[in-house]
Amino acid sequence: MDVLITGASRGIGRACAARFAQEGHRVVGVARSEAQLQALAAECPTVEPLVADLRHETVSGTYDVVVLNAGLFAPGRLLDADTDVFADTWQLNVLANHRLARALVPPMLARNSGHLVVIGSVATDYTLPHMTAYTASKKALRGLWEGWATDLEGTGVLTTLVAPGATLTSSWENEDPPPHILPAGEVAELVFRVVAEGLSGRHVIQASES
Repeated sequence: MDVLITGASRGIGRACAARFAQEGHRVVGVARSEAQLQALAAECPTVEPLVADLRHETVSGTYDVVVLNAGLFAPGRLLDADTDVFADTWQLNVLANHRLARALVPPMLARNSGHLVVIGSVATDYTLPHMTAYTASKKALRGLWEGWATDLEGTGVLTTLVAPGATLTSSWENEDPPPHILPAGEVAELVFRVVAEGLSGRHVIQASES
């Protein structure tokens, strides 16, 4: 199986790439950091690095599975938010995914098969404090996914939204993470399962409070 994963150099994307590679699938990992992608490929021989800044460019090709994971997490109050940071968040979290879907879904439609997995957030269910740009972008991404789900109904192409709660990634380096937080590997396991079992729809995963 050929799998493309964006944001594959770290966090959820890296964990997803490693999980699919573990099963012997060919994985194309997309990210801006060549060094981090090469490190991933050294650990997982079936991972092929593809360096791209998805804010300004897109990728194409024919894949069985596409995992749209790349995103920017930029905390900040609405009135204090830097306009450039807000623009970058919107470019990567929303517009880049729109461009990728436009490029990568048509080959799936031509084969009447494929699976588009979108990494969303539980932030679409409520507004996170001091995270306006991130929350707004993830709500827009959920809207895109809902439109894609309608467009792809009956085509043979599946689409799934995986909505994790707070997940332990490098995005939390300068922030205080919540007391209950998901390991990236648990999110990756859910992504792998929805693909392996052919599950569509929205799937939420949050850390246990126990």
